[in-house]
Amino acid sequence: MRPDTKAYDYVIAGGGSAGCVLAARLAEDPTVSVCLIEAGGKGRNLFIRMPAGNGFVFGNPKLDWGYQSVPQKELNGRQIYFARGKALGGSSIVNGMIYMRGVPADYDGWRQMGLPGWGYADLLPYFRRAEGSRDRRDAWHGTDGPLRTEPAANYGVLDRAFVAAAVAAGYEELEDFNGPVRTGVARNDSTVSQGIRQSSAISYLSAPPRNLTILTGQAVARVLFDGMQAVGVELLNGVAMRAEREVILCQGAFATPQLLMLSGIGPGDHLRAHGIEPLLEHSGVGSHLADHVDVSMQWGSDRLDLSHARYQRLDQAAGLMANWLWNGSGPGGGAFFSTVLFHAFDDPRLPELEVFMTPMVVDENIGGGMAEEAPWHQRLGRKLLVRGRKVARPGVQIDINQERPKSLGTVRLASADPTAHPLIDPNYFADPRDLDELVGGVKAMRDVMAQPQIAQYVTGELGIWKEARTDQQIVSAIRQTAYTGHHPCCTARMGGDHDTGAVLDGELRVRGVQGLRVCDTSAMPTQITGNLYATVVAMAEKAADIILQRPPLAAEYPTDHPGEDVA
Repeated sequence: MRPDTKAYDYVIAGGGSAGCVLAARLAEDPTVSVCLIEAGGKGRNLFIRMPAGNGFVFGNPKLDWGYQSVPQKELNGRQIYFARGKALGGSSIVNGMIYMRGVPADYDGWRQMGLPGWGYADLLPYFRRAEGSRDRRDAWHGTDGPLRTEPAANYGVLDRAFVAAAVAAGYEELEDFNGPVRTGVARNDSTVSQGIRQSSAISYLSAPPRNLTILTGQAVARVLFDGMQAVGVELLNGVAMRAEREVILCQGAFATPQLLMLSGIGPGDHLRAHGIEPLLEHSGVGSHLADHVDVSMQWGSDRLDLSHARYQRLDQAAGLMANWLWNGSGPGGGAFFSTVLFHAFDDPRLPELEVFMTPMVVDENIGGGMAEEAPWHQRLGRKLLVRGRKVARPGVQIDINQERPKSLGTVRLASADPTAHPLIDPNYFADPRDLDELVGGVKAMRDVMAQPQIAQYVTGELGIWKEARTDQQIVSAIRQTAYTGHHPCCTARMGGDHDTGAVLDGELRVRGVQGLRVCDTSAMPTQITGNLYATVVAMAEKAADIILQRPPLAAEYPTDHPGEDVA
């Protein structure tokens, strides 16, 4: 390295959901120096802070990397848009702000895969340490953590009607999705506090200590090695940042495997094809991509007064903005997802489907980024309480997320250029059993929506769903409408010593080299039953203890924990 190279004990590549948490926790040790490198901006945008302003972030090239999948064979050749946050906080600046952990069986499955210390009882204290719940005071939740949570604010008439309809259809109404029972319907908790989105940057980096250096607008081109020892990173501008102890990659399910491959760690033939001499051949890098595929059904309504779509009118949008700017109150201070249902076909401990109800209809897969034309009076408001640049309309949208799809995909290099997006192939529906499961989900949600409690507010299904009645027609509709649930993971996964596909060991270390770890969704061993943000934060909390060699928090089992493992 050059003599003017800056040196730190720990260099973290990626200031996303995990990177911000990890940087803050490592820097709690005043004897170490930490450098956090983020390719995006500082994450101070007004609409990042404002929960209802998600549409000003989602699809905005200044704040969203805007990945695209390769054409999906089983989705009629369509490409799928993947929003990824482009600022401190990473994808926690663009997510739906739902606070949802996996179910105990997910993490107990990790432990049984040969990863001691990663079971549910091991992770619960880290969930609790991270969480600052406003209202919950029990053994399942934390109250003093940086990540503030509260019940979803925009819980209105249609949300209550949907819950009542689900109960009439046989679902249990739950008080807390993150408590002892998951299968059922409830108002969800949000990562929002006093009208402010709780991104990992807002939660953990509001007052960075002096031993933490944060660089924004700086992209990492590759990891630097001395033999098989990671010794730092090189930025796109050629500047090197030395790591005296470790380099930690926190760039997410797409960019972390890309950076590993650009640094010579990955499938050998693939690297050579792009002119990269492998340092370490590993077929697991960029493999095992898991995502929650989403099937979006829509029902029309003539009740604009009950729909989030009403806030797209200029006068309503102005009022929403004014209330939020004044004191963070009103609908502007809440996420647009307030109600969730989990459906289990067999075992209620492992529901296969997570269903989001939204009191408006909107096309979220914005594709090539084309903006939908809107009337003049909606040109400001159409981005409020909406993802992307689409016009919302009154109605009810039911998004069915498949929690543990059997179809797995890949992330591969498009070229050796670090600025080129990788080739993302989620490989949706490669396993036909995934389609069978979703057909069952469509039927189950039609049963709920037919109940009088919600049926009184809607006028019927919209678009292709109106005519999709037979199983074959439902499958055709799924192929035409499915897109990402925004939860990609497992592309540089942890695994036990016997697992030849595992890139990382149980302490998040890259196998075969020294001084290099990964901590983000790519490190997850398997997909989980729920949204990923809470789990990624807990993983980073635990990773900080591992890296600093602090004793792990004591395992916890609440007295009403089901206490059963999943084989």
